[in-house]
Amino acid sequence: MRLIRFYRTAIGKKIVVAVTGVVLFAFLILHMFGNLKVFFGPTALDQYALHLRTIGEGIFGWGGVLWITRGVLIVSVLAHIITVILLVIQNRRARPVKYRKHRTQAATIAARLMEASGLLILVFVVLHILQFTTGDIQPAPVLFSEQDGHMMADVYRNLYAAFSIWWVAWLYIFAMACICVHLYHGGWSFLQTLGFDNQDRNFGARIWAWCLSVGLFIGFSSVPLGFWTGYLPAPEGTPSLTADAQSTDTSETTHGKSH
Repeated sequence: MRLIRFYRTAIGKKIVVAVTGVVLFAFLILHMFGNLKVFFGPTALDQYALHLRTIGEGIFGWGGVLWITRGVLIVSVLAHIITVILLVIQNRRARPVKYRKHRTQAATIAARLMEASGLLILVFVVLHILQFTTGDIQPAPVLFSEQDGHMMADVYRNLYAAFSIWWVAWLYIFAMACICVHLYHGGWSFLQTLGFDNQDRNFGARIWAWCLSVGLFIGFSSVPLGFWTGYLPAPEGTPSLTADAQSTDTSETTHGKSH
């Protein structure tokens, strides 16, 4: 009952938002470092994906730890979103009369960016899961192979096929920008919740939040950019799209000359 009463307060909700935000932020960091294994080649990335499914297999079964992690993330996302909505409603009820003069301040802009970026992030997460986890959305064919008697996605091949499509790569980069804008303001708000909101610490706190958000943006965006630009090679047995395009142009030119 005490926890429920505490949650009903504004500070209680802010703490829940901060804690769930930290959980999601920690996941993003781990996810980014996992994605960066793509620069060590297909084998390194695919072995990492296999490791995520075999870790703790003796206790939780094949892929058990991965599903537990997904469960924690789903609960954190739902708690984060619901609590933010409740906090906004609570704040508006606390001030039912609007200001006579509305001034657009930095805090107002940040709040608006948080709401817009949060909605875009939610849409992206759903699309991302439907594309790379369930395979229901397939701008490029999703490939699977058998590993230890289980079927799992060919991570490197699927990333190559998806991010070789220009609009998929740039949509992903745009989503990463939204996430990092959200993280910048979220990180700053988290520090305010911890009591770091004073003139002596504000500048350092903002630099800290900015460096983390920009670092995550660069780390995540480097993967689709690497595939789209051709820096990351095609998997063995897969012709590069650049080569296909060049051969198509050559054949069309030859065909045109023959006529």
